Amino acid sequence: MRTVATGTARMTRESSFACSRTLRAVTAPLRILLIRPSALGDVARSAPVLASLRAAYKDAHIAWLLSEGFEDVVRAHPALSEIVAFPRRRLRRWWTPRGLRDSFAYCRALRGRFDLVIDAQGLFRSGIFAWSTGARRRVGFRDAREGGWIFSNERIRIPSDAASQHAVGRMLALLEGARIPAIADARLYTPSDSKERWHDFARKEGVSGKIAILASTSRWASKDWPRERWSELAEALIARGFDRVLYTGTANERTAVAAAMPQGRARQLAIDLAGRIDLGTMMAAIEASELVIANDSAAMHIAAGLQRPLLGLFGPTDPREAAPLHRARSVVTSDASRAFLAQGGHYRDRGLGDALMRTISVESVLAALDAGQHLEGLATIPPATKSAVEAV
Repeated sequence: MRTVATGTARMTRESSFACSRTLRAVTAPLRILLIRPSALGDVARSAPVLASLRAAYKDAHIAWLLSEGFEDVVRAHPALSEIVAFPRRRLRRWWTPRGLRDSFAYCRALRGRFDLVIDAQGLFRSGIFAWSTGARRRVGFRDAREGGWIFSNERIRIPSDAASQHAVGRMLALLEGARIPAIADARLYTPSDSKERWHDFARKEGVSGKIAILASTSRWASKDWPRERWSELAEALIARGFDRVLYTGTANERTAVAAAMPQGRARQLAIDLAGRIDLGTMMAAIEASELVIANDSAAMHIAAGLQRPLLGLFGPTDPREAAPLHRARSVVTSDASRAFLAQGGHYRDRGLGDALMRTISVESVLAALDAGQHLEGLATIPPATKSAVEAV
């Protein structure tokens, strides 16, 4: 009896200590680093990870390591304390003498600054960043690519269920595997100075009334809807009562955007924004719009984060993995695309061209609008639950 009683007391004390330690881990002030440098669309859809960290660690200093130039997407987020910019262009030639020197200096500057690191990218480079911090907890994917898993000391196996196949579900499962409660809050916030710049730009350009935004470009030709169909769609939207149709794009995409512009009277009501406004101002334009139609691109995820009426056009990418969070119905695809994906096809196939995107007709996009698909899931923010992955 005495041995049992002593053992029970010891177990009680140990359980109490473990609970206390777990509670302190969730509530004590910490310095946390979220690593998700790129790409822009992936940064935008990683907002639920940031929101989850803030909900779990209310007094923590939370920093986000992301690629230089992407800051506007998250700098106004109320959960964020700091941005650690990664100078991707300056360090892209990392193997040169100067590149090695600058890369080592960048990694040394991360040392000793953080207690907890979440590597939501899961690549060799992001793993190097995590390891360079020297943080006592470095959480990463057990199956991180390029051998990136070796730099984490908490390697999380992601379940193979359908919810965790979604890119956001996978990141939230990473948190839950590390005993950090996850919430599927994908909201983004436009910086106030960006809103002011958009207001000034819109006033000068005569942009007012009911606005539709068309994001007609993407990084991959296989994800691009044909230019002439964007033009036809713009004409149809104006005929349906939109006062202005705005085309987004970068300076490098000016030629492609110009080719997607409508002709005739519709051309007078369309505005080409390619290369004319910065990222934050584009967010403000999206936030001011009544509708966004986009390829599978960064603009699509930004529009979803800003809770705008949205349709995403999907060809060689799987909506089950890449559709905006809570907006799986706000997708237009085709039977040909579904068959291609079922056979293991991939958007990186350079011989694909826009063949699958051509199977999406203008009529099918307008039918999705008539069915209200652009409004499905709008402003859906589920409460914190035991498993936010199930809400994805």
